[in-house]
Formats: sequence, C-alpha cells, structure tokens
Amino acid sequence: MTPSVQDADFDVLVVGGGPTGLMAGCQLLRCGVRVRIIDRALEPLQAPKALSLWPRALDIFDDLGVGDEIRKESVQINAFSYFSNGRPLASFGFAPELASRTLPQPVTERVLTERLHTLGGRVERGVRLLGLDGIDFSDRIEATDGVTAILEHQDGRVERVRVPFVIGADGAGSTVRGLIGAAFQGSTYEMAFALVDARVAGELPPDQVLYYQNPDGTLVIVPAPDGVFRFLSVLPRGVREANVPMMQALVDERGPRGVRLTEPVWQTVFRVHARCATDFQRGRVFIMGDAAHVHSPAGGQGMNNGLQDAHNLAWKLASVIRGAAPASLLLTYGVERAEATRRIVRDTDLQTRAWMVNGRGRVFARDLMFRFLDRTGLVSRHYAPVMAGRRLAYSPVRDTQRPSRNLPGCGLWHRIPGGLKIGGVVPRRLAVSQQICGPDADPLGWTVAVVPPGEDTDWVRQVDRLTSDRPMIRVLSLPPRIAAEALNCRHPGYYLIRPDGHVAAHGHERDLGRLAAELDLALAPAGPAVPQAAAQLG
Repeated sequence: MTPSVQDADFDVLVVGGGPTGLMAGCQLLRCGVRVRIIDRALEPLQAPKALSLWPRALDIFDDLGVGDEIRKESVQINAFSYFSNGRPLASFGFAPELASRTLPQPVTERVLTERLHTLGGRVERGVRLLGLDGIDFSDRIEATDGVTAILEHQDGRVERVRVPFVIGADGAGSTVRGLIGAAFQGSTYEMAFALVDARVAGELPPDQVLYYQNPDGTLVIVPAPDGVFRFLSVLPRGVREANVPMMQALVDERGPRGVRLTEPVWQTVFRVHARCATDFQRGRVFIMGDAAHVHSPAGGQGMNNGLQDAHNLAWKLASVIRGAAPASLLLTYGVERAEATRRIVRDTDLQTRAWMVNGRGRVFARDLMFRFLDRTGLVSRHYAPVMAGRRLAYSPVRDTQRPSRNLPGCGLWHRIPGGLKIGGVVPRRLAVSQQICGPDADPLGWTVAVVPPGEDTDWVRQVDRLTSDRPMIRVLSLPPRIAAEALNCRHPGYYLIRPDGHVAAHGHERDLGRLAAELDLALAPAGPAVPQAAAQLG
C-alpha cells in the first residue's frame, strides 16, 4: 500500500548531514526558517577527510557564532614552502588575516552539529531519500508549492512528505543531483593519490605546508592539530594501497631528512576529479557542495566552496520564504556559485598539474617561475587574497549594478587586483564594525552605504524614501575617507550591500534611479512568501 502524502511542518528539507548540509541548516535556522536534515549514514563521519579552512569560510563561522571554537581547535598555516629535488625553491608567506587553518572534518562537523542543536535543529540519521515527485523542470519557483519527497527509514518504513524546498548536500554520488537530471561534467585525473595521516618522530614546521616536488611526483606535507601531519602524494606505479611503509619510502626519497611516520591515524587511496554539475537548481530543488562540484585537493578549497554554497543559498531562500524578496532571487544561486566554482577548478587544476611536471626542460621552467614569484612577492600580495576568498566576486549582469559613468579614481579600482569590484565582498573589518555582517548583524539585512554629497541632506532623504517600505534594509552613512580607503571610491554615492557582504550595486550621486531599480529586483515590499517572480537578479 502506498503511504499517503503528508504536509511538511518545515520549510526546507536538507539531504545530507556533512559540513555543507549542516551549514545550510544552521544558516536557515538562524534566519528563522524551519529545517529538517536527513542523512542515510547511521553515524557521523569519522575519517578526517577535508582539512583546510580559509578566511572567507572563517568569516561565515564567525557570523554563525562558532569562529572562536574553530580557531581554538585548529592550526594556523602561515606559509607554503616549495622544494625541488630536495632543495629549497620558494616560500610564500601569508599575512595573519589571509592565513588558512587546518581542522579535521569530523571536528568541523561536531562544531556545526552542536550549533545546530542550540538553534533547535538535529540530524535524522538512517533516513534515505528514494525519490522526488513533482519537480518543475521549467525552473519557475512559483509554478508549484513544493515537491513530494519519498523517504525510507532504517526500519523500512517509507514516508511521503510534501516539501516546500529541497537542498541536496549528499556528496559526489548525489541522489538529488540524479533526480533533477543534472549531468556531472568534467574529467578524472589519470593517476591515483595516496594519503596518510600520522604522527611523526623528527622535526617538521607546525605552521607550514611543504611541497617536495620531484620528477616522479610531488609529496605534500600538511600540519594538522594534535601533532598529526598529512602526507599526500601521487600513488607510485604498481602500488595499490596507501600505508606507512609506502609513504615512509616516499618521504625518504623526496622529503625532509630524519622524519619518521610513527602512529598512523588514517590512510586512503583516492582519484581526483574535476567536475561541475550542469545545473545547481531545478525548480524548488537545489544542490550544493560535492553534489554540485568536485575538484583537486590542491589549495584545500573543497569544503570551503561547499560552505560558501550553503551561505549563498540560505539567506536567499530565507528571504523568499519570509516574503522579503521575490522568488527570482533564488535563480541567482546557481549562476553565482557555478562562476565561483569554475575559477576554483581552474586554479586547482593549474596547481595539480604543477605537481606532476616532469622532464628536465619543464621542471627547469617551473622552478624558474617559482623563484621569480618568490623574489617578487607576487603570490603573497596578489594570489594569497584569492585563496583566502578575499577576492571572491560575482560578475554584474545589469547596467543598473554599475555607475552611469566612471568617475576618476572609481572605475579603475574596479578593474585592478585588490580593488573592490561590484559583486565583491566588503572588507571584513568594515563589515563587522558597521554591522553589515558579523555575529551581531541581521542575517537577512541589506545595507545601503552612502557617502553624502557634502551638506546635501535632501539627497540622503531621497535614499531614505527609496528604502522606507522595505523593512530588511537600512541606510548607513560613511565618511568619504573611510569609503575611499575601504571601498575604493571617494565620490558621493552609494553601495548596495547584500546580507552576505557582497556589493550588489554601486552608483554615484546622480544614480539613484539605478538604485531604485536594483531595490525593486532584490527587495520587494513586504508581502506573501514566494511571490510572483520578477526579472532574474544577478
């Protein structure tokens, strides 16, 4: 007998209780949205798979109220040091505000799970998603009132529940991705990788990632908490499994002298893929994390990318559910996160191929480039902020997101490395000090940061009138000096800033018509949840 369909007493079903699903659940609960999280596994993950957490992800943890605990449990990485055939080649240091941290994935999940509990949520384990009925393949959010999720419990009971929205955070083999018909396009690297986490005898720097490059492959050594180090290398030919003797032989051949692996913690062999889903959304169903993209572990960006997926979607979904934004806001999730993922896949692919360089001429050219980057400091100045997530920007898609004309000292900054771009993230220090973002900020609050034109109070009143019927937005007046230093424009005007700290639009004194157009797209006046969609928002 087919079980009857029940109406959900929650707003969002999250499939998958890993870091991405937990972050999505926490962020939604923080925004006042009812969430149900299921996971087919009976127990939380034990293997310390993902390690690295970069500053942009740490910002998100800070906003959630668990940043201090993450820092307390983790290890800070202050430099990447490279060797070629055992000889020092280059070292790229990270300023404290750009440094990553390492923390085993189970600890990250524990911190998120504890926060989930304090917010009133939990993970239902031993529950498997079998199917989704009623997916609208036109991608019109307002076309239906939800989908029917078919769930199988550990005791064999099958549940059919009508769900307003579904998030698939169920890993690289995602059931949700298959159900929405999204392809997983990309490639798989030819070689397999061996990984061993172990304690050691001997001296290794506790705050540096070491890259021992060799024509036969690169050995990477990453510090982790509690005196554990991760050893990662291309699996040698003819070897089928990773273990301490195999990795010790690679360390003796390529790595630092006098280091012995003593207590193994975890070991595995894996293949590296570079794949991205063709669609991150289908109607009211979304995918994120490894369900939407996988790529090389080079640079340690994988889990960070998934956490940012969750952060990006959660505030948008909450805004629509609570009737503060048009349903079209949800159409921007896949566009933005696919753009960010393409950049990460490109960068990690370049790093991975640098690990695999062989042949005397190519090794010489690679080493020459590393020495040049070391001497000039280009990596620390320009690429470290990219890895840290400080240069993340979503490309504008409408003219109204930009000023009507570029004034001296404004347009140039939007084009050079380090300048705050439209779509970029407001500098963290300013965002927290002005409660644009941060643990004390409204997680659904928008900000119009204005630089008034001298004593023209009427201009500010015009901005106030534009925002008066939108309760989720506030007007913040900034002194010209602060705007010039932090936002790279000294002219009177405005910055429309989203709840996640990204600049949605920038304009000058005469561009208030453009601001009004952007507000109409982003923040509908208070009304019913999931209202009629407007034009697609970028």
